[in-house]
Amino acid sequence: MRKIILLVFIITNSINLVYSQKTFLNKEYEFEIQEPENWIEASNKVLLKNLEKFEVNEENLNKLISDNKGSVLLTSFYKYDPKTYAGIIPTIQINVRSKGKSDFEQFKSGMAQSANGFKKYFEDFEFINEITEIEISGIKCVYFIGKFTMKTQNGQEMKVRSRTYAIPYKNYFFQLNFTDGQIGEDCTKEFDELVKTIKIGVKK
Repeated sequence: MRKIILLVFIITNSINLVYSQKTFLNKEYEFEIQEPENWIEASNKVLLKNLEKFEVNEENLNKLISDNKGSVLLTSFYKYDPKTYAGIIPTIQINVRSKGKSDFEQFKSGMAQSANGFKKYFEDFEFINEITEIEISGIKCVYFIGKFTMKTQNGQEMKVRSRTYAIPYKNYFFQLNFTDGQIGEDCTKEFDELVKTIKIGVKK
């Protein structure tokens, strides 16, 4: 099934950094979440411009995902500026991904396979919380939390903790990755509060 993207360390020219506040809303895919206060948003300007160009319907929204290899980044939030901060940066990444017409059990099984696939890439990968069914914005979905060690290009080891939420909606799903470190700064409380603000099916 689809690979799960946990971390993004490179910001491309299409990403615009602004200090975050208030609420992030993507009305085309009908997704809303409160923005973390004083974090930096890396908004996907190219995506937002493309969505303005065509009629918003399910066929076109699915085509946009397909044209982007099955996954579209809606936005990201960084607690510190990636260009100037060394070390693990607490990060929130929101993607919309292709789901197809699978039912919930098939969807959950596919996400479990993807989660277990991390053991191939990170030898010390462990689940803190195994994949679990929860409900967000009235929708049955899944989440899991894992930890692993990632090495940087200069050989530095980073002890990473990442929680992933997968929320099915129509023929796609929202994948949210919340990342911080195993040691030092703990963003668990802030992440938990933000998850409570997620709204799906918003058409403002």
